[in-house]
Amino acid sequence: MNDMDKVRYKEAFLLMDEKNSGVITIDDIHFLIRALGFTPTKNDLENIDREFNDNKNIDYLWFIDIMSTISCRKYSYEQIEKAFFSFDKNRYGLINVETFKKAMMTMGESLSENEMNEMMKDLPIDEDGFIEYEHYLLQFKPKENLITLKTMNEEKK
Repeated sequence: MNDMDKVRYKEAFLLMDEKNSGVITIDDIHFLIRALGFTPTKNDLENIDREFNDNKNIDYLWFIDIMSTISCRKYSYEQIEKAFFSFDKNRYGLINVETFKKAMMTMGESLSENEMNEMMKDLPIDEDGFIEYEHYLLQFKPKENLITLKTMNEEKK
């Protein structure tokens, strides 16, 4: 999740928190996930409900962790792999950053220099100017399990 996503999620959370209580409901979470452009499965929503069934109010930190998990599953493994290897024709597991940057700024709906820099800051670029496949994949994996996060948050209280 990049900084721009965090800003979007924070704004969305604050819009739903009409009483400025610092919490929103499970139903608000379901709505926000869809409003933010994700298509959660029934299973995703049931898992969220199950994780937070004892606590009907979700604070911002829990919301961010839910969104981290949901956003990491926005693309299938096959889609992520296909995107990477469209730039790595020889299948060496490396993409040259300059080649990637040039393609992103000229193909399809081209990106501005600022948009490209924002995108590049989140990419795992090695010292030789390459993006390695294994590190690239890590960008799409959930960082923490919701159960672990819920437990940690409860221990803080």
